[in-house]
Amino acid sequence: MRSIQKFAGPMFVAAGLATALMVSAANAEGDHAAKVLAGYEKTGDSTDCIRLSMVRDSDPLDDFAILFEVRGGAMYLNELDGRCAGLERERRFSFTTPQAQICKGDIISVTDTFGTFKGTCGLGEFQALTPIPIETASN
Repeated sequence: MRSIQKFAGPMFVAAGLATALMVSAANAEGDHAAKVLAGYEKTGDSTDCIRLSMVRDSDPLDDFAILFEVRGGAMYLNELDGRCAGLERERRFSFTTPQAQICKGDIISVTDTFGTFKGTCGLGEFQALTPIPIETASN
């Protein structure tokens, strides 16, 4: 069984069956989700699963969505199956999976900086995003 934990920091670490997805600290000013998503648009393509070995980074945008970056620079937005209380504030999550991928319907657990459990929520589809050209995004 594979256990994934998400912590603050910009690296991806794999050790045996435990894998950690780490992210940069949140932008404390303004609406983080709106700022990040302003640079992307949905392509209309989606997938139910992404391989864990392909995930480079993940960014909890708010209590409703997580942005995943995979090798090659592709970006996927996962809009959760409901509000995941504390995800925006804590910006860390963990999950356990018996497979080498993370999928729609998998349950993630929000944890604080001490690893204290805060709640759970289900993942949605992984929606492909494409960058908006800079001249378009700034208008």
